[in-house]
Amino acid sequence: MDAKYSIIFHLRVILLVLVSWPLFAQQDTVVLVAKKNTPSLNKLLNNLKSIEPSLSYQISTSGKPLNVSSDAYVISVGTNKNSHFDFSKNSKRIGVMLTAKQADDERMASSILVEPPLARQLKLANLLIPGSKPLGLLVSSIDDRDRRLATLTKSQINMLKIVNVADFDNINQALYHVLKDTRLLLGSYDDEIYNAKNIKNILITSYRQQKVLVGPSRAYLKAGSFATTFSDLSHIAQRILDIIQHHKKTGLWLKTGYNPYYRILFNSQVARSLNIRVANVEILKQQMGED
Repeated sequence: MDAKYSIIFHLRVILLVLVSWPLFAQQDTVVLVAKKNTPSLNKLLNNLKSIEPSLSYQISTSGKPLNVSSDAYVISVGTNKNSHFDFSKNSKRIGVMLTAKQADDERMASSILVEPPLARQLKLANLLIPGSKPLGLLVSSIDDRDRRLATLTKSQINMLKIVNVADFDNINQALYHVLKDTRLLLGSYDDEIYNAKNIKNILITSYRQQKVLVGPSRAYLKAGSFATTFSDLSHIAQRILDIIQHHKKTGLWLKTGYNPYYRILFNSQVARSLNIRVANVEILKQQMGED
């Protein structure tokens, strides 16, 4: 009898192992690929682990390259030009922290754009400083204008006064025209306009006319812009996992696009200086979600 029960027991153990084996075999690996290891990269890794601990995570950098399975989910952090990693060997590749222009060149299965969508920035600007006057928008070329307007609805386009910097001798002239008879300046993620060389002049000229700059990113808040929407590393991690889970369930990739997760940020000093009353962030967030 003992021998019989021993055999039954061992058969049950073997059966349990065989049934459980696929669960272990199917554990997916996520590899973060970057040029170098940074605190931000490790923070992104920790956010991923916190949100979805069941996956296996690794980091591959030029200083510490890894041999990665062809079946792993590979996350390219930033542009992969001159990368140590051969992305062509992995079909499951996702790009993060890329501009829309960079994402067009990266050939990822899916990408999360680093900039906030202009439509979201426009909605925030309209809520913060309502009125009948349009919002000023600078563009660097006709192609840039068309690309940005393609992301907006007709009613949103009608809220804008668009000025092409290329039509003027310098940015000062363009600024004068875009700020005239508008409520504020709506900043777009365009380094031909919003760069270290121009930003001080843009902000000073705007404030002289009692106008604020909304956007284009968190970096400009310290310089003196008024408000923006921003996706932090926890938001990026959540969206990466959305893409992976969607692919695992359907075999399909979510389209390259803007991060739907974000928070609203303000420069309180600018608000005080220009006597602007800032609405409650939670109420604003609810209003942002309304059609």
